[in-house]
Order: sequence, then structure tokens, then C-alpha cells
Amino acid sequence: DSSRDLLRVCGEPQHKDRGTEKIYANGKTVTTRVERWYYRKNSRSVERVVLLLGGRIVAIELGSR
Repeated sequence: DSSRDLLRVCGEPQHKDRGTEKIYANGKTVTTRVERWYYRKNSRSVERVVLLLGGRIVAIELGSR
């Protein structure tokens, strides 16, 4: 899914981080720009961290409570 789809379904995140990371893709290590969008429904819920590469969702991680 795209970042546009994510916004439509989940709305604006509470926080966004942008940076670069080294990833392994297609048999080689490359440095690429990444974004992490942070979502939490309420103070008692587990945070969800959505990892985007090139505007596409590639992973959803569980963050802190």
C-alpha cells in the first residue's frame, strides 16, 4: 500500500521520522531514504510503527506501550 492509502485508512500519524538506512535488496546493500510513521490509539495501547520506503509500506513494527 502507499502512504496515501495509509493516510486515508489511519489518518495523520502522531509523529514522523525521516532518515536514511542501509538495507539489503536485490543481492546488495544500499543506502536509501526511509520514513517511520507512529500511531497509537490511546495511552494504554501499543504503538504501531509503519516503515515506508519510497512512499510504500514495507513493514509494521510494534513499538512501546
